[in-house]
Amino acid sequence: ISELNKFGVVHKWYDYLEDFPYQLIEEKIKEYELKPNSLIVEPFAGSGTTLISANLFNCNAIGFDANPLMTFISETKTTWDIDLDLFKDNIKSISTKFVEGIRNYDNLKLDKGFLDRMPKKELNQWLSPSLQKEVNLLKNLIDKIDNIKIKNLLLIAISKSCFDASYVSLCPGTTFYPFREKDGFWDLFTSKIIQIYNDLQSIQKYNHYGKSQLINDSCLNASNYIEKDTIDFIITSPPYPNDLEYTRQTRLELYLLEFVKEMNDVQQIKRKMVKGSTKLIFKESNSEQFIRQFHEIQVVSDKIYEQTKDKNWGFDYPRMVREYFGDMYLCMKEFYELLKPNANFLQVVGDQTIKGVYIPVCDILINMAQEIGYRNCKKELFRMRRSTGHAIALPEEIVIIQK
Repeated sequence: ISELNKFGVVHKWYDYLEDFPYQLIEEKIKEYELKPNSLIVEPFAGSGTTLISANLFNCNAIGFDANPLMTFISETKTTWDIDLDLFKDNIKSISTKFVEGIRNYDNLKLDKGFLDRMPKKELNQWLSPSLQKEVNLLKNLIDKIDNIKIKNLLLIAISKSCFDASYVSLCPGTTFYPFREKDGFWDLFTSKIIQIYNDLQSIQKYNHYGKSQLINDSCLNASNYIEKDTIDFIITSPPYPNDLEYTRQTRLELYLLEFVKEMNDVQQIKRKMVKGSTKLIFKESNSEQFIRQFHEIQVVSDKIYEQTKDKNWGFDYPRMVREYFGDMYLCMKEFYELLKPNANFLQVVGDQTIKGVYIPVCDILINMAQEIGYRNCKKELFRMRRSTGHAIALPEEIVIIQK
């Protein structure tokens, strides 16, 4: 199991820009001596790194994510009881129909699906006209699969292959390069299917997995789903105050898999997310009211304001910082009652800079945790990161707090 986890079995079906190392979860499960069937909670599930590793080592897990695409991906990646013979039969059938259909695409009667729903300008920004046809044909074929578990695996494969064949680049931010050479969509899809099939073959040799539950909601509502004093361990890599807007990175897949049908649906997702980006702040946002007692947050906010007050950009960065820490305060407070006595809550998080102003994220999180009532609060260095804003290397640390 350790070797499977270390080399990314299942994890690599759908990776995410902000994922953290698979082996870190294994290390912490062993370090904190978690027993079989212990409950591990991941407040920001992402693509399921924590949940997969927890399950591999016979722990149960609950993951929250406001983005329905990510809860779908995490749930599919932690569902391993697949009939592989039936999986193979479905792939053979789809492959034959795709190869025949793409030659005659313009004469086929297909549901246009995301091609009609996604704003045309944005669609063309992501995908070439020929790629749009290939993806739409394959999506129509997958939609006809009866077995829901196999269908979900194919949906993961098409969404990841579509993304990888698209014009997008995620560094820095979300940008597009129409002339960049990319691997062909069908080659990417078939490679992904082979990877999934082989991984399932490897993992099905074992039968002592933990179980996962995925919840498409903000972790700030965790008490609606989890009873008090039941969580054995929390480990997460929360959003940072770095102005990355995660629905932008997943916009294509959200439309492709029909989680959103119009921009208003996207807005509803954004309203549930921790406000690490200015684009996640709405008129009614007011988490900053909960952290006014923390002087260091106001100091950072004021310094950023001084850097941006004479500019016609960046005016909302100070508020973003206050709203971000307000949300993180609410997150830690929400889980305090849900943790068992003496249980630990680990956050892999990095200090940040905004317009040259240093934000000691880890120290602020520790101060807020202590005010909530957590004890034995400390941090340990995880790794150093290079800042694109200036020459200072920024620490990424593990904030450790205990009930």
